[in-house]
Amino acid sequence: MNTPKARILNLIYWIIILSVSASMMVYGLGKPLQFSGYKTADLNHMSGHDVMWTFYGYSMALPIIIGVFEVVGAVLILFNRTRILGCFLLSTILINIILQDYIYEISALGSAVYYQFLILIILWFDSARLKKIINELFKSDKKEFSWIILAIALVFVFLLKFLETKIF
Repeated sequence: MNTPKARILNLIYWIIILSVSASMMVYGLGKPLQFSGYKTADLNHMSGHDVMWTFYGYSMALPIIIGVFEVVGAVLILFNRTRILGCFLLSTILINIILQDYIYEISALGSAVYYQFLILIILWFDSARLKKIINELFKSDKKEFSWIILAIALVFVFLLKFLETKIF
């Protein structure tokens, strides 16, 4: 990594990592404040933005949980060993946010798309490691198949489902 091009690419890589991490940390820590103060109202006369903010403001639990995952993802991408996991965690959150922002016409849609794009760039930089992980996940392990075991398992599944409907 001594060539000028390699050093510039490494600089870009770290600028993206630190930018995403810092922003997601701020968003995560600010979640409780972001949705405070919204009270229930007549949903028929509210904009999509107000409906979503009312939903998230109803209980602080959900915004805090989302914020915790944003902070965890922000920390995970800072370390080489956990960067891909952090990217997947943040992508899960951001894709959810992108869908909600689009559906409820939230003005922050562009920011969520921007950070998701930066995460894709981080994954592109780590594509060799990502390929190894994907290959390991989908590696074929030959397991013995038994129709009898499958039939017994299905009977237990149906029995548990039946009990679930009677208990809960």
